[in-house]
Amino acid sequence: MSRYFCTDPPVPVYEFDPTEVISETPPNVIFIKSKMDVATDAKVKSELITLGADNKTVEARLGDNQLALLIHNIVRWDGPDLSDTPCTVANIRALDPTEPHIVLVLDEIARRNKRPDSPNPKSAAGSTLGKNGAAGSIGSDPPGLSLQLATGIGKSPLRSALDGRRSRSDD
Repeated sequence: MSRYFCTDPPVPVYEFDPTEVISETPPNVIFIKSKMDVATDAKVKSELITLGADNKTVEARLGDNQLALLIHNIVRWDGPDLSDTPCTVANIRALDPTEPHIVLVLDEIARRNKRPDSPNPKSAAGSTLGKNGAAGSIGSDPPGLSLQLATGIGKSPLRSALDGRRSRSDD
């Protein structure tokens, strides 16, 4: 199929590499979408900003970014600690955000959905929103918009100076 379509099967994210770690217990594995399609990307973005109950006010739910990424990207799970629990939205909401395996899953989602840099720095794709979209990247530079919203990490003048970049307002 064409590079324009996201049709690859889900990919496993192992709790640990069974070829490197000797254990009597097999690793837990969480399967995620190989890459977000347009519909999934839109669902993740829509989780961040919604209309209020009066349909006039806008509500920003900044802390829901990682949750939205997990809900819309986890396809199924298996393993000794997960096989007895169905992979439902309610159970995804109940996951421990400090569990290293969940952090690894979020990192993998971000890595697989990082927007490529535009070959033309003046193009619309070079903007932060167009370049990083919903997923952002945990290790991206600068962080994606939704990752900035979720973590409160913005592009500060100090960080710009450390990166060797200057904003137009610095001139």
